[in-house]
Amino acid sequence: MNNIITFGSHEAICLLITMISTKAILNFPSTMAQIGGPAAWILAIYVSILVIIAFYFISKLYSKFEGKDIIDIGGILGGKVLKILTGVLIIIFLIALSSFYLRNFSEEMKTMGFTMSPIGFVMLFFVLGMIISAYKGFEALIRFQSILVPITVISFSLFIIALIPSMRIDNIKPILGLGPFNIFVKGALRISDFSELIFLFLLPPFVKKSSVYNKAGFVGLTICSVVLISLTFSFVSIYPYPVSIEALLPAYELARIIKFGRFFERAESILVITWATIAFMYLSTSFYFLLHVFKKTFDLQYFQPLIMPLALVIMSLSLIPKRLISSISLEADVFRSISWIIAFVLPVLILIIARAVSRKKATTLLESARSVIAFL
Repeated sequence: MNNIITFGSHEAICLLITMISTKAILNFPSTMAQIGGPAAWILAIYVSILVIIAFYFISKLYSKFEGKDIIDIGGILGGKVLKILTGVLIIIFLIALSSFYLRNFSEEMKTMGFTMSPIGFVMLFFVLGMIISAYKGFEALIRFQSILVPITVISFSLFIIALIPSMRIDNIKPILGLGPFNIFVKGALRISDFSELIFLFLLPPFVKKSSVYNKAGFVGLTICSVVLISLTFSFVSIYPYPVSIEALLPAYELARIIKFGRFFERAESILVITWATIAFMYLSTSFYFLLHVFKKTFDLQYFQPLIMPLALVIMSLSLIPKRLISSISLEADVFRSISWIIAFVLPVLILIIARAVSRKKATTLLESARSVIAFL
């Protein structure tokens, strides 16, 4: 278990698509609509650009630490104390993220096909999938994603194409929706919707080379942006504001209107398997990284003993909100309002300070070498 597998840019891109684009089938479009109104799609474009720019600068900072993740760099900078502090913050982040999404995915599956089943029963299937994938190992999960994600992207493209006849351009007017301030100032904080970028800062030991890391980041973020923007545009052009802010599961509402003739209706029923697979990949990946970070932070030899306890913690936390709307509100308004601190601010601060310290050490060594040469 001490040997970390490595993979290429294709697998890393698929992983990033899974972790960021998945929110498209949950509440991302309605969250954008709450802030931007009819201009929700412009807000989605704006936030996507901000994230890509942020990653560009972060990748430049990362260039001096090839093959090291943010926990390794924290350890180099501040020893065991900073390493543990960084790891604990990420562990809390991943537990919260997994809990919210376990509840939201389960509620969506319950709505789509298991209306009479208790939410705990539906949730149990995802938890079992997380546990089994953790025991199988990360290599099996990443290979599974490398096959399924391209198929999922194609399915999503067909989904958007099927919605085109229902789109109405008048629904996205006025173009600037609720105003430039909401979009470009207030909306800037929605960079937190890309907080799953934290997984990119945990990937370097798995990809090793900076070139692979940078390619995965830029290509993955571009594809994720296209997915989120296209679905948000489809949503607000079909459901006019303020109706668009009332939908708890926008993608499900869109799927319900797809019809091909008299004999092909209820497309959302066909999408149950696809969306359940996406949910499984997201939750299993998040759970694996939680175990990986826990093991690395506390220098454990194995993480298998943690699988059952952490799965139980995540499931218990996900059951705390009494209703779906409570879970969505906690995730969108509370968790996302602070998640950008861990996903963006923490890595940037550590990288900037680590670069400054390494540069200072290099300068000190150079001056010492010059002094020795001058003395000789």
